Amino acid sequence: MVVPTLRLSSLRFMLRHPWQFGLSVLSIALGVAVIVAVDLANESARRGFALSMDMLTGRASHQIVGGPGGIPERVYADLRIRHNARPSAPVVEGLVRIRGETFRLLGLDPFAENPFRELTQDLQGGDFRRLYTEPATVLMARISARRLQLQAGDTIDLVVRGRPVPTKLVGLIEHDNAAALDGLLVADIATAQELLDRVGVLDRIDLIIEPREAASLRGVLPVGLDLRTASSRRQATSQLSGAFHTNLTAMSLLAILVGGFLIYNTLTFSVLQRRRLLAIKRMLGMTQRQLFGLVLSEALVLGLIGTLLGLLLGWALGQGMIRLVTRTINDLYFVLTVTEMLPTPWSFVKGATLGLA
Repeated sequence: MVVPTLRLSSLRFMLRHPWQFGLSVLSIALGVAVIVAVDLANESARRGFALSMDMLTGRASHQIVGGPGGIPERVYADLRIRHNARPSAPVVEGLVRIRGETFRLLGLDPFAENPFRELTQDLQGGDFRRLYTEPATVLMARISARRLQLQAGDTIDLVVRGRPVPTKLVGLIEHDNAAALDGLLVADIATAQELLDRVGVLDRIDLIIEPREAASLRGVLPVGLDLRTASSRRQATSQLSGAFHTNLTAMSLLAILVGGFLIYNTLTFSVLQRRRLLAIKRMLGMTQRQLFGLVLSEALVLGLIGTLLGLLLGWALGQGMIRLVTRTINDLYFVLTVTEMLPTPWSFVKGATLGLA
């Protein structure tokens, strides 16, 4: 009967001090929520970046890149005709805006793309041939079109360098990993050159070659052009954003540290408030172990309730956190569009463990 009596007295104390109990639960919930939200946003942005880079790079082993002036088109013709550099595909990239959102416009040669990317597979709502038979036409990922409430056949205004350009959406692209295509527009390379005012210029040339072929090809490239492995681009941008993700993780750990101080002070105060009552119970036969178990069980109840609320709040908070994280990455490093949560069980396990601990 001793243990039930102790638990009953602990419950009565919590009911008589609801604000104190609520503050304890809130401190745990906020700490867990920030941990989970930041971790979810971090992981979603990281995985979204990896998926996007894989989709943009495709199966290319190497890339020829130039300086700010780009690569003249004749270089691509020379590579295919004189040096038999195949498979190879020209690419033009640029940033445009649609209804306030930033999109990456990818100009491709439909006749050279099959070995590299599968962006045109499972095309719905339009004919892929219209890309190179009609001017000012683009494809958009279905996930992006759904968010902007667009359909195949709609005319959209692409804002390119501050000027609106009427463009027709001729088809929607789907993929197993929808986040990989979010924020991506695909156009015929000639259309992309006209829209971006880069007629006669390429941004890069994708290649699938062996290392020994790369060594010989590097020696025939014109001055100002460089042959790089496709993975080096991904590694460079990953290193740039690595410090940012580390700062976010540190911020979430700081939040749980502050929450820990709140929890400690609240529990300490609750024990001091009942010092007289606990002393009387000790005189009536309550052991030191039972007293310790009482305080620990109260902390466990607070931890369970606060952690469950924190996990739910963290999920909701993570939705908005993704937009803030990707906006900062866009401003500082590179354009990345992630609107879907890509949760991992580890994020919730880490939040729950820290909340209970």
